[in-house]
This record gives sequence, C-alpha cells and structure tokens, in this order.
Amino acid sequence: MNIALFSERYVPLGWANYDRMSSTVLAELAMRSVEQGEQLLTQHHLDEQTLRVLGYRFHLPQFQPWAAIYERAIERCKAEDWLSAVPLILIIIDGICTTSSGKHPFSGGADAEVFDTQTSGTGGLAEALKVLGSTRRKLSEAPIEAPFRHDVVHGLNPNYGFSIVAAKALNLLQATTDYFVSIRDEVQRLARAEEEQRPASFREIAAVMRRTADLKSALEAWRPRPERTGLAIDESCAELADDTLPEAVAAKYLQFLQRTNYGALAALHVDYPQRSVAYRAGQLRQEFKGIRVLHWVISSIRDTSASFTTLRVDIQVEVAGRRDKLSADLRMMYADPSFEVMVRSMAEGQWYVMPNLTTDLWVKKLQLEAQ
Repeated sequence: MNIALFSERYVPLGWANYDRMSSTVLAELAMRSVEQGEQLLTQHHLDEQTLRVLGYRFHLPQFQPWAAIYERAIERCKAEDWLSAVPLILIIIDGICTTSSGKHPFSGGADAEVFDTQTSGTGGLAEALKVLGSTRRKLSEAPIEAPFRHDVVHGLNPNYGFSIVAAKALNLLQATTDYFVSIRDEVQRLARAEEEQRPASFREIAAVMRRTADLKSALEAWRPRPERTGLAIDESCAELADDTLPEAVAAKYLQFLQRTNYGALAALHVDYPQRSVAYRAGQLRQEFKGIRVLHWVISSIRDTSASFTTLRVDIQVEVAGRRDKLSADLRMMYADPSFEVMVRSMAEGQWYVMPNLTTDLWVKKLQLEAQ
C-alpha cells in the first residue's frame, strides 16, 4: 500500500522507488501531505548516513570508475553548492547506464523488467526516467524542482540550484545503482526461485519434517550461557580451537582480518545473495585498501538467542600512518551453508559473521583519511 501510494503521489514529481528505499520513510510518507513528504524525502536522500551507504556502491568494480565524481558531488552537496552537485550526479547516472546497457538512461537503457526487484516495478526507475526525461526547446529561467536531464545539461533550465533538485538526482542515482546490481544478480535469483518452486518429493517432505522436529528439540533444550565481561581474548590466545563456539570462530575471523586474508574472511561472512567467495573477497580487498589492523581483543561475550551471539571487540587500526581505536559489536549467526538460521549445535550448521564490523572499519578508514 505504501509503495502504491508513493507511486501515485511522488513519481509524477520526479522521485523513484527502489529496493533499498527505507521502509520507514515510505511508511511516514503515507501519513504526510505531499509537501511534507517531499521535505522528508529531501532530508533522507541528503542525510549523511544515506550518502555513506550509497558511497559503498562505488567500491564495487562496476561503479568504481565514477567514485571520484561521486565524492566531489557529495562534497558539493555538503557545501550546499547544488548548481555544481546536480550535473555531477547526472553524469554518473549517464555513465553507469550507457556503459552497462549500451543505451542512454532516458532512451530505454534502464527500463527492462528485472526479476524480483522493486526498482524496475511500479513507481520505480523507468517511471521516474520518463518524468525526468521530458525536454523543453526554449530557455526558461523559472525555478525548477526536479533534475530534468536534458534541460539542466543543455542549459535550458539554469535555475535548478535547490536542495530538492539534488535530492531527486541522488534518489535517481540510488535507483540506478540498485537496478544494475540487480541485473547482474538476476540469473542467480531466477535459478534459486526455480529450485524453490519445484514440487517437493515425498523424501524431501519427510526430511523437512525430521529437521523441524530436530529444530524444536534443540530449541527447547537450549539455554544461554552466562554473560562474560572483562575478557582479553586476543591474537595471542591459542586455546580457542573449538569451532562450535562462536568466540572461537570470531577469533579466527579477526586473525584473518589482521593478516588481510580476504578469501578466508569472505568465507565466514553472511551473504544472503550467496555470491561467490572470490567476488566477496574482491569487495573486501577494495574496502580495506589502506587500512591495517594492528591489534584486536574480544572483551565480552553474550548469547542473545539460540542462533546469535554478540561479542564486543576492541580494535587498533592504522591508516596512512594515523592510528586510532574502534570498539564495536561483532554479531555471530549459527546457520546452514545457505545462511538459513539454525539452533546452535545442530548438525550441518556453523558459525558465520554478520558483516556489520566491516562497515564500521570502512567508516573509520574514511575518518582517518580525512584528518
């Protein structure tokens, strides 16, 4: 309902819905007037955290060529230099689409249906491109509130220097990156969907029933361990050899991080799209380029559920000769190889690491580089 309402109210104004659009924002929009909603959308798309998450996309090889332009565009946004920021963002959108599809974004380069994605659905990228692709043939100095690509780039609407125009351009960039990431993953998602829709055999049904019974028994038998604080588990500890313990796997993970063993790190990461380990290792190598982990210590362990354990980790890092410390939570999940959650100690499961710590380290790297 919220997506349908967004499509009706905001797409005609130049906004696009996309997979990573905040569901909280969509829910709030349903309770606001259109004017208030545009203010909320503008604030959200110019929010520092939203821009930081979008920036992660430009560490992917397919978007990395435009990373420097993106950084400059965000620098101009922070300075409220909307006149400079908007064309830079439009350049990125044009470059990504033309390179990825061979077509211009406003000439059918991003209007294909993509399986299992909101970005190509109702109120998504293609509809927004139709709105923002409208052209005018005469100069107009009247203020505009949307980044009409033709008119901005060709100088026919020079009065576009407003925050809402930059926010809509960034919204379009969000949808564009979502769209082309989804296209790359579409074949894998289709294959999984076909497998999931295949009628189950009697043997498979019986196996599911047994697994459900085992899950119920394990859940009823599980009891959380007492919380442990004031610990000093670090790289010098050699006694954590039991991989059935989340802290043992966490210690291995932190050792791999310190040794920059990105393949081993990727193999321990939860990755719901189930991309190849080599692909994920390449992403980690790009994100952690220039950062060294000098020391780490696990200071507390808390079993938060039958499938999750949270550890507190203190890490000392160095970037470009600058050193700093970081304290963060490391969340461990017990799951099967397809990352379906299981009760700890069940067969076929193992401990994996939720990737929140890598984000914290990447942000710390940016902070140290900016000093």
